[in-house]
Amino acid sequence: MTFSFTGNDNLQINLPAPLPMGILDSLMVDYEGAPNSTGFGSFETTIHAGVPLMWTLSEPYGAKVWWPCKQDLNDKIDSIDVLVTTPMPYRAASNGVLVEEAVSGNTVRYHWRHRYPIPAYLIAFAVTDYATFSDYVYLPDGDSIEILNYVFHPDLIQGQNELSSTVEIMELYNDLFGIYPFADEKYGHAQFGWGGGMEHQTMSFMGGFSYGLQAHELAHQWFGDKVTCGSWEDIWLNEGFATYLTGLTSLYLGTPQEWESWKTNNLNNIISQPDGSVWVDDTTSVGRIFSGRLSYKKGAYVLHMLRWQLGDDAFYQGIQNYLNDPALAYGYARTPDLQQHLEASSGQDLEVFFDQWFYGEGYPSYHAIWEPTSNGIRIQLDQTTSDPSIAFFQMPVPVRVNASGLDTILRLDHQFSGQVFEIELPDQPLSLEVDPEKWLISGNNTVEMAAVGTEVWSEMGLHVVLAPNPVSSHLQVYARSSDQAFSLKIYDLVGRLMYE
Repeated sequence: MTFSFTGNDNLQINLPAPLPMGILDSLMVDYEGAPNSTGFGSFETTIHAGVPLMWTLSEPYGAKVWWPCKQDLNDKIDSIDVLVTTPMPYRAASNGVLVEEAVSGNTVRYHWRHRYPIPAYLIAFAVTDYATFSDYVYLPDGDSIEILNYVFHPDLIQGQNELSSTVEIMELYNDLFGIYPFADEKYGHAQFGWGGGMEHQTMSFMGGFSYGLQAHELAHQWFGDKVTCGSWEDIWLNEGFATYLTGLTSLYLGTPQEWESWKTNNLNNIISQPDGSVWVDDTTSVGRIFSGRLSYKKGAYVLHMLRWQLGDDAFYQGIQNYLNDPALAYGYARTPDLQQHLEASSGQDLEVFFDQWFYGEGYPSYHAIWEPTSNGIRIQLDQTTSDPSIAFFQMPVPVRVNASGLDTILRLDHQFSGQVFEIELPDQPLSLEVDPEKWLISGNNTVEMAAVGTEVWSEMGLHVVLAPNPVSSHLQVYARSSDQAFSLKIYDLVGRLMYE
């Protein structure tokens, strides 16, 4: 066959005759050389502990650096065989199932076979003198999933201790999102020379063994591998989900403090800058595609807000339907595909939500002004935004009313800034908090009690207010001071001390 190279590393092959539509044929491309390293390390040869190490990491544009492929996000490869020949002391890790170790003299050829659709960037291999061990996840039907681990010899004990956590994480994901998508092959980890991790299909490459990294890369097997973003514009469908699922391990498997810390740290990073969309507006920039603040953390928090808005039942059902959609499963998806499934499971129109939170930039700040009424509370909710791309974020806003009896979380359907809500309560309100459980991307929220009732004392920054006026059975005394400590005593009309 004759061939030529065209622009952008394209190989053009000239067929000897037209190939009839529907007739299958095949091409073999023979190539050799030492590939260059691009991106995060598309092809690397290095040393660890004095031992040679070779590994690949092709996301997003590095697959074509080391093998002839169709590098796109619209047509997955239906199956692969990866054969690696290496000197005897070394082992090769790759996708799928190891079907053969063929020894020839002082070399051995490792044959890995994977029979699921896979995008070019998720094909990978790594070679060094690995130590290996396995854990297993047991399924309700009595079957099991092998978790095969390839780790550096000096890190074997650490790996055995820490990677056992993958079992409970996979059990959680199995419950929430359906059984691991490649259960009849394997899941695994291969240690490599990069600082983070990479979700290569059926075998994540790991720079370390932290719990969060295990949770993140395993989550990608559902979100990124089974269903892959159909454009780098939609990378949040990979990274936002993996980041949020890591958070869910804190919610369901960790402590309340860990869950609170996850929300606080991610939220603070998101609002550290006033702009930026989850939608990637420049796919030529690898840094923009993999923005930790936007694609990972803000993408994760958008999912968190969807869970708040839809409720757990509709949220998880919509996600499962998205993963199992025959048009998407083991294929590609775009953000409207996710939106469609969440709308179907919840019955809600999410067009405004995705326009504001996926394409739009910035976040809201809330200012709540509240006052007690004779039978409840009156709340005025104002909003400003951090970026001019969105004038107003339309969201249900949670507020907590702390009362003399039972604290209550209220869900305010916030449609415009300055909206007033009148709500009946069984007890007199004492204070108010906006979004106390951190469901929303918002920042710099403030709360103010309105000057209601009868002001009985006001001097040098100290204000004492009695409410309601007139009073029936319960009198509320509101004392505020902007800059000084104070004590308060209340006497009745005959001089008896009633409160101190």
